[in-house]
Amino acid sequence: MNPADTLLALAGLWLIAVLTPGPNMILFTAVGLSSPTRSMVASAIAILLGTLCWGFAGLFGLFWLFELFPAAALAVKLVGGAYLAWMGLKIMRQNISPPAETRRVEAEALGPRRAFFTGLATALGNPKSLVFVSSLFAVTHLAEQPLAIGLAGVGIMVAMSTLYYGVFGLALRKLPIARSPGPVGRALGIGTGAIMVAYGGKMIWER
Repeated sequence: MNPADTLLALAGLWLIAVLTPGPNMILFTAVGLSSPTRSMVASAIAILLGTLCWGFAGLFGLFWLFELFPAAALAVKLVGGAYLAWMGLKIMRQNISPPAETRRVEAEALGPRRAFFTGLATALGNPKSLVFVSSLFAVTHLAEQPLAIGLAGVGIMVAMSTLYYGVFGLALRKLPIARSPGPVGRALGIGTGAIMVAYGGKMIWER
């Protein structure tokens, strides 16, 4: 497979991956609907940084590290799943609380700094991402291409993710319920938090 075909195949498969709901998208949606724009941007930057890290890890064959030290992969998954579930519970709590308390807890829990570290923990807390990226590179034969092509592939992944989260974020901010303490906004926040708890539990349970 020539470099152009390799990058085209990678882009097509990564588009499917980006559009498939997962912990990153769920977290970004929760932050986008309940927090200031700066927090939403911070969470997006963290998710993109996580994508870059997993891309480099897959490109340079670091999958062997988790195969050699399975306990490390398990620890990452347990910590990541627990953190995701914990944040989901906090989002549920702040939407169940009365409006005044909701605003106070939201300011504490979903500021830009916390949104960034939560996004980074969510993006890096699932070692299955490395398995997926490594498989993606194997299927497209990206790892067999020159280093420049491999780096271009990682760049395509990050660029596509940036475009997606940019467009998705703008769409979220246009919704009337965004940052709204109304019943619909709180119900959506509770549902999003519950999904985060479910995903976190799934990450912890799976072996």
